[in-house]
Amino acid sequence: MRNAFLVRRKKGLIKWVRWVAKYDWKQLEKEYILSDFKSVSSFLKDKGIKQNGSTKSRTKGWKSKKVLKEDKKSTKIVEKVIEKESEKEAQKIVDIKAIATDLALNIIKANSQLEKYIIKTKKKTKKVEYDIWAKKPSKEEIKEEEDIEIGEGIVDKQGLKQLASALKDLNDILNNNNEDGKENNNFEINVKVVK
Repeated sequence: MRNAFLVRRKKGLIKWVRWVAKYDWKQLEKEYILSDFKSVSSFLKDKGIKQNGSTKSRTKGWKSKKVLKEDKKSTKIVEKVIEKESEKEAQKIVDIKAIATDLALNIIKANSQLEKYIIKTKKKTKKVEYDIWAKKPSKEEIKEEEDIEIGEGIVDKQGLKQLASALKDLNDILNNNNEDGKENNNFEINVKVVK
């Protein structure tokens, strides 16, 4: 029988007795590796286990396993942080491109309206009834009419300058440089204002 020894009892009986371990060393090893203890000796002291040759042989390699576990943990933490930062940067780029697309569509719309201008005309009519006996106005009526017309004429230079500025801003957004000086995109918009 393995892990057993003979015991002689009173009255001459001999019996095989199984040797029972005092500590569950595998469980203790798991506890140590997952604990915050810096050394094996402080862990054993906390558990009330005396240190001798037997405990040293049973705890051999625990420290290196704990260091390995800590290294894996810190590597995973760094990987998770990098992944989260990458997701944020990717979302930022997507948002910037969406804004740039909206701006480009508005610029196209504004470009088609450069030679158009708005004519507003207001007409105000005041009608007063006068009471000749009281020698003052008895009734007053005011009518306001506003007409808006869109006319076509020469290109609005101020509007053209604003469009050129918006295009330059769009170009800056699309060619956004990161801290390393590398370009994120390869877009280019050339703007030339002719007077």
